[in-house]
Amino acid sequence: MKNRLKVLTILFFSVIIRVSVIPAKDFCRKESRRLFMITGLCSILLFILLSYGSATSQTSKKEIPQRWWSDAAELSLAQSDSNREELERSLSQVPVNQREGLQFLLENMPRRDLQTLTADFLLSNTALAYKAFQEAPWAKSVPDDLFLNDVLPYVCTTEDRDNWRQRLYEISMPIVNGCKTPLEVCRALNEQLFRLLNVNYSTKRRVPDQGPIETMQTGMATCTGLSILLVDACRSVGVPARIAGTPLWYDKSGNHTWVEVWDKEWFFTGAAEQSPDGFNRGWFVGNASRAVRDDRQRAVYASSFKKTGITFPMVWNMEADYVYAVNVTDRYTQYAKPEAASGLSLKLDVLDRPFGERVAAKVSVVDSADPLVRFDAVSKGDTADMNDHLSFNLPKQKTYIIEAEYKSHRSRQYYTTGTASEDKLLIFLSSVPEVPAPPGNSYIPQPVTKSIGAKMNARLSKEVTAYFTASENQKAGWKFSRNLERLLLKNEPAVRQAVWKAYTKAPVHDSLRLDFESRQVRFKNHISPYTVKTVGSRPAHGWALFIAMHGGGNAPQELNDSQWRHMQIYYRDHPEAGGYIYVALRAPDNSWNGFYTGYTYPLIQNLLRQFMLFGDVDPDKKFIMGYSHGGYGAFAIGPKMPDYFAAIHASAAAPADGSVPVTLRNTVFTTMIGEMDTLYGRYDRIMEFDKEVLKLKGDRNDIYPVTVQVVADSPHSGLPDRDKISEMYPNVRNPVPRELTWQLTDGVIRDFFWLSTSNPEPGKRFDVSCNNNHLKATSDLATASVLLDSRLIDFKKTVTLDFNGTITRHKLKPDLCTLCESMERRGDPELAFTAEIKLSK
Repeated sequence: MKNRLKVLTILFFSVIIRVSVIPAKDFCRKESRRLFMITGLCSILLFILLSYGSATSQTSKKEIPQRWWSDAAELSLAQSDSNREELERSLSQVPVNQREGLQFLLENMPRRDLQTLTADFLLSNTALAYKAFQEAPWAKSVPDDLFLNDVLPYVCTTEDRDNWRQRLYEISMPIVNGCKTPLEVCRALNEQLFRLLNVNYSTKRRVPDQGPIETMQTGMATCTGLSILLVDACRSVGVPARIAGTPLWYDKSGNHTWVEVWDKEWFFTGAAEQSPDGFNRGWFVGNASRAVRDDRQRAVYASSFKKTGITFPMVWNMEADYVYAVNVTDRYTQYAKPEAASGLSLKLDVLDRPFGERVAAKVSVVDSADPLVRFDAVSKGDTADMNDHLSFNLPKQKTYIIEAEYKSHRSRQYYTTGTASEDKLLIFLSSVPEVPAPPGNSYIPQPVTKSIGAKMNARLSKEVTAYFTASENQKAGWKFSRNLERLLLKNEPAVRQAVWKAYTKAPVHDSLRLDFESRQVRFKNHISPYTVKTVGSRPAHGWALFIAMHGGGNAPQELNDSQWRHMQIYYRDHPEAGGYIYVALRAPDNSWNGFYTGYTYPLIQNLLRQFMLFGDVDPDKKFIMGYSHGGYGAFAIGPKMPDYFAAIHASAAAPADGSVPVTLRNTVFTTMIGEMDTLYGRYDRIMEFDKEVLKLKGDRNDIYPVTVQVVADSPHSGLPDRDKISEMYPNVRNPVPRELTWQLTDGVIRDFFWLSTSNPEPGKRFDVSCNNNHLKATSDLATASVLLDSRLIDFKKTVTLDFNGTITRHKLKPDLCTLCESMERRGDPELAFTAEIKLSK
């Protein structure tokens, strides 16, 4: 514009000069008259342009007044990029009495808002906030800084920037009409607003940090969205309110968000769950009272629009660093109650199915020892906050029967409080495939009906102890006295028991005992630590033993250690099933196949030997189980070593390389898999495994007690298997089944029930049956042995052997050396035998 004016001015004066030099006598000429007309037109045009420029200058001065805002607000303008014009327009149009509020917003706005919010949005929000606040009866008692920080802001955290004030004002005013204090307003809104809008708690909402408009449109939100709606409703009618919450409860069980409202001081309440007892109440108070102030993840925070130097850690968006907060943990820890030394807090939920919905079921908790001690309640339904549970305070180390009933579904299970101060229990009403009850105790160890005299017992103990302490060369030619051999023939059960007792006391177990006392097991340079927990009372025949293997695998040391610690408490205690020892085993390394490689099997054998020697364990009540990485271990160890276990369970895993179901002819084996657990082909491999088992069983129901449990709609984690111990416990191992199928898959395992080979060859197979002193065997092994005793044959009769079609007859006698040698090799009195038939192709 200035350049144009300059050009026209030069042109105008050029024409004037030209006219001034025209002689008077020539002025009347045609050319002179034209020149005069041009000069006049230029003068008029110059006047118009000068007038327009002056008017434009005056208008600009009106739209951008003299700067009245702070340096901090000016700095915010500099960060607004292309949105600066909108912000400047808001500054130019805001009424003088609202300038402080707009300046506060601009000083503290996050960059995302500086670059996107319009002047109309900011001016409307500010005007409505001032109007509602000035109408409020409590306005004069609210400090200015509280109005600015907790009434004026248009947002709580990271939610959408909705234009909500006018709408929520119109909805809320009829509800709060007549309320005289902020607390009265908040309570009325909390009790009526959600019902009026038909908004309910639901995890099906789109995002956690839902804005109020979306919450009202969809009718659903979780704790954060519900809290945002209540805070905004309070602010819409001039009540100071803010978001409060924790990213993680003290016990790492989850996060939660609620509301704080100011009425001369701050009070708190749960959104859409106003306590009938008023404020500073709610299901979450106990958790909040145990927050940790100096732990960023487990402290309690209240939101602040004003920059405080502390950011609100939001689990739904941990990268957002523009939501500010104040640490208010101390307000909540004052509600902490002394922890009862003898009590346990049980949090219980009832689901219609695994990974399904919570239902409001009738729940009864009955003391198993005293039916008169009974608690009845209703569990939380799906509209309750996900961290709000039915809770019971129960004495420690007591067993209860818990029943749940909802519509046509019922559930019944045992639960023991143990020694922990807190626990959680999920009850599933359907969709958990059942495992058939184990057959009756088909195996009962031979009873000792006739004792050995003290003199003979002392002699037996002395001679077998000498054997166990002898060198290998000495053992090769060892001979026991005839009297002891005759004693074995006449009283095998008593001799077996005496030999085992002598073996446990023989001075040859120093390294094993040291490892046992150090709670570790080793094989060569591979060492695994473990923890031990005793549950219940010792049964008559000794403790049952449960070995539990953790998840993880090919992961850092810290993760595998964490998984091991979790496995130490993963399976729930079930003393009502019977007394047992629970061993949580750490993998010897952090490799992919730490629980299912060559060194694993002798390491597990050494662990079993430790507890057989020093743990007072019932030989026929040993169990092994695992989840994920540990489940793969169970899939490998179980089929390779089924003769050691009464039952085996694998969760969230699939057959490991080399695992075959054919060896499970006589051993209870269960596996649980989520239908959606498809990584590494887990689900498909389990289905193939199941098909193989069904083919092996044929039309027989007395072999292959294998069960595949598929949990519908379930992923890899969270399977409903934490009570497996009570399901597995009734099983009893049969060390001498009449039919055996041994498929060799490695060069490590040399024994299988009452079969043995000195040269295990992968891919070879050994099938044998024994009935009425008749043995039928087929094998392609180069060398193999059949081990027998009075549990399998009658030594008074001839044994007929059909081996690969060749029939031979054998007159066998029990041999004390064979008993001692097999007992030492197996470390298990029930897997020790007194006679051997060697086979060769």
